[in-house]
Amino acid sequence: MFTAPDGKSYRPSMFLTLTCDSYGKVHDDGTPVDPDRYDYVRAARDALHFAALTDRFIQNLRRVLGYEAQYFGAVEPQRRLAPHLHMAIRGAVPRPVIRQVIAATYHQVWWPATDIVCYDGDHLPVWDDQGGTYLDRWTGEVLPTWDQALDAIGPHDQPRHVARFGAKFDAQGVLAGSKDASKCIYYMTKYLTKQVADCHTPDTDAERAHADRLAEALRYEPCSPRCANWLRYGIVPKNARPGLVPGACKGKAHRPEHCGYAGRRVLTSRKWSGKTLKDHRGERKAWIIETLGLEPPDPARYTWHVVTPDDHDYLPLDRRLLHVIADRALWRTALDEARRRTREGTAEVSATGKAA
Repeated sequence: MFTAPDGKSYRPSMFLTLTCDSYGKVHDDGTPVDPDRYDYVRAARDALHFAALTDRFIQNLRRVLGYEAQYFGAVEPQRRLAPHLHMAIRGAVPRPVIRQVIAATYHQVWWPATDIVCYDGDHLPVWDDQGGTYLDRWTGEVLPTWDQALDAIGPHDQPRHVARFGAKFDAQGVLAGSKDASKCIYYMTKYLTKQVADCHTPDTDAERAHADRLAEALRYEPCSPRCANWLRYGIVPKNARPGLVPGACKGKAHRPEHCGYAGRRVLTSRKWSGKTLKDHRGERKAWIIETLGLEPPDPARYTWHVVTPDDHDYLPLDRRLLHVIADRALWRTALDEARRRTREGTAEVSATGKAA
């Protein structure tokens, strides 16, 4: 925090953008120059573990700074469909420090190897009801469990994947209320109401082919220890259940509209505002009561109990939903009317003061 000559105090913050590494040269529309040499496997794995890599970056940054740096960020896709992170960080951090933290940040994925395909097509393992696991259809051999496959990883083995950020990043100092601050807020919020794949609509055959190739690379990539794709490589997924089919995992990361990213789109530290969720709810409630000109309710006036179908005032679900919608519409109308009266009252006071 510093004080300007006019006596105003400022606390600078910074806007940081982190991206994944390059998987091959791309055109301006994000499509690869040479699709055959573009590393779709590494792109898929980086997208799957991008959330864990982001968490590791925050941990490393806080360790270097020596305090719990507060942040608010959003994950969105680039034109090449790789995820990247926009993050507002409270306080200014020197760019050399950011560069060093990025270089030192990585996420190792110590999962079993997936180099050899053991089951494919119609040759799939079957579920054993008695053992509660999967067996080889022809030999009857019990497949190794997830924990057994992890224990088989030796001291000389390499991690299945290592996720890193790209060397290029963008860091800008920002002051609250400035034009740059508004621009940064726009970058962090413009895609929050869309699916990841909806942020960039493919308009050409090349863009559609690029999205299809990425989806195909994600099809058999295990997204978690519980992913059905582990059966393809001869491993029983964690917490296995009957009916699992490789290539048909219902995990969020495998859906084309998510481009491999299954983490949260909005990232925020719990101490960004210095208040808990209970504090925010209390402030919002007090603001609404004051805006509507109501008296604070007395909690002792009400008693709560669970309504059962045997009660005379029990309503079916569809009627309850209609009541909720009607109440919400009524509250919204009352709040809009109270805001209108407040604006008119403020305008009248301002005009009177100016005339005086």
